[in-house]
Amino acid sequence: MTGIWRSLRAGGVPLATEPAPTVPSAAVLAACAREVIAAGVSGREAEALVAWLFAWHQHWPSSFAEEFGDACDDTLACASRAAVDDNRYLKLRRIAIENLSTIL
Repeated sequence: MTGIWRSLRAGGVPLATEPAPTVPSAAVLAACAREVIAAGVSGREAEALVAWLFAWHQHWPSSFAEEFGDACDDTLACASRAAVDDNRYLKLRRIAIENLSTIL
């Protein structure tokens, strides 16, 4: 799953890992996020992914809805169940918004 995380990192997920050399399309990013969620994610990766998903949904809602389609509500429900420290979430979300603003 390392390639998926590299793609997500290149797509703006705020992780301290090496990003992929090119930014994937929004459709690829959504597919990667769905795959990671389905496989189960926890810890710092979950915190970063949750912040990124909510940043995408809240700041680019039509893009989010287009790319996640029928899985939009399920994706947000899974993200909202993840336990995240509020202060860490705000920091990661700010970074995610900044990263996504150059991509979407």
